[in-house]
Amino acid sequence: MDYSLEELIVYESEDFALVNKPVGMDSEHALGEGFFPVHRLDKVASGLLLYAKNPRSAKKLSEALQEGKIKKRYHIIVESAGDTSKEDDETLSVKTNSTKNTGSSTAKRLPKEDSSEAKRLPKEGSFSDYLYKDTKKQKMFPVKKLRKGVKEAVLHYQVLEERDGLALVDVELETGRFHQIRAQFSAHGFPLFGDGKYGSRKKGNVALHCYTLSFPDPKSGEELHFAIQDRDEEPWRKF
Repeated sequence: MDYSLEELIVYESEDFALVNKPVGMDSEHALGEGFFPVHRLDKVASGLLLYAKNPRSAKKLSEALQEGKIKKRYHIIVESAGDTSKEDDETLSVKTNSTKNTGSSTAKRLPKEDSSEAKRLPKEGSFSDYLYKDTKKQKMFPVKKLRKGVKEAVLHYQVLEERDGLALVDVELETGRFHQIRAQFSAHGFPLFGDGKYGSRKKGNVALHCYTLSFPDPKSGEELHFAIQDRDEEPWRKF
């Protein structure tokens, strides 16, 4: 699908452009000659996405990203009752490169919390997990130990509102991993609305939206802060 600049750009300077990415658009989507994507959002996500407009700004903003100076916050909607019945435990075949072991090892996915009783997401908290990326499935799995191919993932959250078995949650990432928010909330028994890949049985777009973005101006170094509203569709309209 083609997107026009007028539809997407919410703020623009001579050094960068800020885009409100719609669901389904790749982060690497070419806005036109001279636009360089600084970071990424999942294809199923929406929200603020930063592009540099020249090589100098691209270098400055990429350095800021590596130094953790680009901050994003997300709104998500999760199934607050924690239905985990869809996904069974899986084992992952993880190839090893050791000369002493030419076979494969298995990494057991972390067991989800007991779902025999409906559980509600605590009002605030943090998740810290080890995540392994299955490149064939393009999916992240929590595992028990840190080893080659496994990365630590940490996030912090606060429940803003609950309604009809759903919870609107504010999320701040401490680390930025592939599918991190989706994988961690699912692993703890609270999949994102519409995220069938990670266990949701709700139909609709995945409820994952980057609503604030802060970063240093590539020219002056001044910290800039931008915010946008949540999507005007279900289930966002419930909140």
